[in-house]
Amino acid sequence: MPPVNQQRREALADAAIAIIAAEGTHGLSHRAVDEAAAVPRGTTSNYFRSRDALLEAAVTRVVQLHFDWINEQRAKRAAELDRDTMQDLLSHTVAEAVTTYRDRYRAMLELLLEGTRRPELHEVLARTIGGATDMIREVHRADGVEPSEEQVHLMRVCYIGVLTGYVALPEALQALSPRDTAKTLLDQVFAQEKV
Repeated sequence: MPPVNQQRREALADAAIAIIAAEGTHGLSHRAVDEAAAVPRGTTSNYFRSRDALLEAAVTRVVQLHFDWINEQRAKRAAELDRDTMQDLLSHTVAEAVTTYRDRYRAMLELLLEGTRRPELHEVLARTIGGATDMIREVHRADGVEPSEEQVHLMRVCYIGVLTGYVALPEALQALSPRDTAKTLLDQVFAQEKV
């Protein structure tokens, strides 16, 4: 049975995420994680018996980090959470994701692609979209509006598209900042409610 030291498991998963961000999933190995985490050789394989287990740990951890961060951002604005605040929150999180947390989201994109070939990874990553959808609905309802399926879909596509574009091809998207791009696109989605 693998050791249960949660702090060590998270540190190893964080090292795996850093490797995936730098080298893609093909660079991930137990030995590489041991080296990146500065732990004795064999430590990672004691915690994660197979490469699949290590990939799943990276996926679980990157999703956990994403939601911890999003919930922290929401908590800062909890008293004023309405559509305008949500629009600002989404624009802010996109901008931070592609700057401050760029490596984390580069790893997430790598893992999303890996998930197209591994259903068990795809299921965990799909929860990030489900969680974002729940937040979109919750904020609209708090503001007295039931969003349409189309609006929820467009907001998800906006978030994923801006995130992917600015992580993968930032030099091609210099006309507007990530925050301004997200805000402009969200303005269009929210404007549909006023028509």
